[in-house]
Amino acid sequence: MDKFAIPFFMKSTTFFVPKKATIDVEEELKKLQVELDYTKGFLNSVLKKLSNERFVSSAPEAVVAIERAKQADAEAKIKVLEEQIANLR
Repeated sequence: MDKFAIPFFMKSTTFFVPKKATIDVEEELKKLQVELDYTKGFLNSVLKKLSNERFVSSAPEAVVAIERAKQADAEAKIKVLEEQIANLR
């Protein structure tokens, strides 16, 4: 990961924006942590839904596929956020 660029996540793709000015590292860490906590909570709610046998067996396959896609996106986003936090520390 480049220390001269700020990564951001869209779906399962990471983009980088070059840094031109200095940033308040502590403030950025706070924002990233809030987003990480929210995304982990979202992932937990998706995992609960997918671990419910009744939901998985009775929901249309398209609905289950959407939930699995949400899981994959959340897991990828968590990884990116954790990398961003690690790079700022």
